[in-house]
Amino acid sequence: IAQTGKPQRPPAIDSFQQLLQAFPMGGKGWRGKRKNKGKGKGGGDREEGSDDEERPQKQAKTELPRNDIWREEGSWEMKNESYEAYYQKQGVCPAEDWPKLVQALRTGLPVAIRVNRMRLGATSLCNRLQEMREACLGNEAREQFAPIQLSWYPHDSAWHWPSLERRTVKKNKRNVQLKEYLMHRERSGLISRQEVVSMIPPLFLGVEPDHMVLDLCAAPGSKTSQMLEIMHWPQDGKATRAPKGMVLANELQWKRANMLAHQVSRLGSPCAVVVNMDAQFFPELWDKKASGEASPLRFDRILADVPCSGDGTMRKTPYIWKSWTLRDGLSLHIRQLGILNRGLDLLKVGGRIVYSTCSLNPAEDESVVAAALQRHGGAVVLVPPPDLKGLNAAHGLDKWIIQDTDEGPSYESYESVPKELKEGKCRILPSMFPPTGEGSEEILASVKQHCRRFLPHLMDTGGFFAAILEKRSDLKPSAKARRDERREKKQAQKAEQEIVEVASVADAASVPNSAAEPSSTVSTGVGSVGDPVAGPSIVAEPVSGPPQGLRRLTKEYVAISREMWQEIRDFYGFDEALAAQFVQRNDTDARVFLMSEGVARLMKSEVKLPTRMVLCGVTALERAKSSHMDACEWRLVQQGVSAIGMLGLKRRIVASKDFILRLLREKELSLAEVRQAAADGALSGLEGISSKLGAGDMRPGSLAVVLEPSAAGSASLTIVAEVTDATLELSVGSAAETAALVEELVGQPEVEQILQGSAEGDVDGKEASDVDVEMADDGGASESAVDIA
Repeated sequence: IAQTGKPQRPPAIDSFQQLLQAFPMGGKGWRGKRKNKGKGKGGGDREEGSDDEERPQKQAKTELPRNDIWREEGSWEMKNESYEAYYQKQGVCPAEDWPKLVQALRTGLPVAIRVNRMRLGATSLCNRLQEMREACLGNEAREQFAPIQLSWYPHDSAWHWPSLERRTVKKNKRNVQLKEYLMHRERSGLISRQEVVSMIPPLFLGVEPDHMVLDLCAAPGSKTSQMLEIMHWPQDGKATRAPKGMVLANELQWKRANMLAHQVSRLGSPCAVVVNMDAQFFPELWDKKASGEASPLRFDRILADVPCSGDGTMRKTPYIWKSWTLRDGLSLHIRQLGILNRGLDLLKVGGRIVYSTCSLNPAEDESVVAAALQRHGGAVVLVPPPDLKGLNAAHGLDKWIIQDTDEGPSYESYESVPKELKEGKCRILPSMFPPTGEGSEEILASVKQHCRRFLPHLMDTGGFFAAILEKRSDLKPSAKARRDERREKKQAQKAEQEIVEVASVADAASVPNSAAEPSSTVSTGVGSVGDPVAGPSIVAEPVSGPPQGLRRLTKEYVAISREMWQEIRDFYGFDEALAAQFVQRNDTDARVFLMSEGVARLMKSEVKLPTRMVLCGVTALERAKSSHMDACEWRLVQQGVSAIGMLGLKRRIVASKDFILRLLREKELSLAEVRQAAADGALSGLEGISSKLGAGDMRPGSLAVVLEPSAAGSASLTIVAEVTDATLELSVGSAAETAALVEELVGQPEVEQILQGSAEGDVDGKEASDVDVEMADDGGASESAVDIA
């Protein structure tokens, strides 16, 4: 296998020498990969004529095909007869629309973005996109760069380019300038590049600022980021209170969980948490109260964007045309149903869960929803989606077929499935078919009326499916829950029996052989201070409640020490009640994370087994490498300064737009200039950072500089600075952050600057791929971004 890549029939072995020749890796003097480890066995220098001369030479590494070759035009034949025949049988669209659907699937997916309304520059960016549209329409050379606003997305903050697809944006030299422009805004958190249909499930959920939200299958994080932004929407403008809710994002794969954490950290929200678990077996969280009582922690909203075959994403991943098979969806059905059922278990009564896939297959869509409705009866119902004007989708199906192979027949009911297909690992299950029996007609009518299938030709998007389920009452315990309850009862009874036996032995040892009057303490069975062992009557009957052996949710984050909190509280003027909202990764961590009230509540919860947590809140403070003797050792961080500013931060000054621009450009200002700005009315709040030495002195240390409300308009801007003995210095982390902040104040570059060179198709003589490499390797801001700002 090692030599040829495939198993071979073993040769006939008649002698030990033949064995060495047949399997040289087991030869004498060559053990594994030990090289030059000494003169003895298995390594060291070898003389000529030794066994190493017959050792097989390591073959040159073969050139593997590029894993992105499918991005090139014409590299895949966009045709799959099995796929087309299957979906025509299913009737996912009217027969007359089928050619339109297939033609849409064979074209590239348009580029789309979502603008982050938490940022000051959101209004300026949307205005510039509208100007770009007006400038490009009617210009044949630039018409493809005209964006279109998604009318159904709230606050006019989502756009797409119908004539620009993802596969060509990276290859065509004409697109480099626009691509670079979008990439720099994405790095700063001003926009998120996201597929249009991917924006729909968070809108269906209806997230509010105080909701406890769970995203069961969150990576890569675009929907999680969107829900966090929505949670902050009511706080736009002049709001002074941070959202109290939480978005708990879960991902099974560790690498993807870290990518997810990086994605959401750009937003600077204290409401974000990222964990690494299997969604099917998401643990029961027990909410501990101050009284010591515990109750299951339930969520207001849950998103179950489950793993799927992805056959609705052919426009951006055309290799699916070649790889798709009928079994793709069938093999995932049981996992998808398990995730949905687990989400319903974790949902609060009255809460809502959105089930979604990027597949068009009823075996992954309607069958999963219908199976969950049938299992839980009236406790779970489908509800209609919100009325988003301009959102066009097909309704769900009330009948569908299941097919196992291309050559095999299709089945309309479980009873018609042959016995051999009902057994084995990839068996066909009853839950894959439309439900039958009592209440099935109502379920199918509800599925048809309330489920939505987004077909590519309707809105020039990818394929998608979404449904909203609401929990009306508590669910009946599952079979697993009943088994766990029986096991815990047996363990409690066993423990009680052991106590009774120990107590009996103790009583027998304390009573002499001669007859004695029974002791009152023994007869009552109630343990007193002097009793060596308490009687059995102190053991209560098992009651429904949290299981034994609960422990902290995670070991990765710990509360900050009391001494550290006192220093931070006194210096920045926080309320004592906020102590529970600050944590560290460990006692030696140089960062302090800020959590929302919802995240702080989550961190107090307990589980049977600790979870693996990747991110908790937002970095708000960091230990300064060097600090003034009168300053706090912990200084503010730009990433979390907006969030921490909503918690009653006292070390803050309010400044005009011109003063902040000057500080960003000059990096530092003398304290005399700061006082003069205060005298001129460009600055206020110096009294909040005054030193104990005198009213005119400013205490050294970190502080926040906040843009005055009249200049901020519908959003806010806060930057971190530091007072020294003689200056006010900017404390923003990098040139890229500084450039982004300047741009938010002065506005976006003009359309001609954004599209420079787009009509000519040249970028200073460089190939598009060269520019891609430069941007990918650039850790800070490029010259163009800084110059524009």
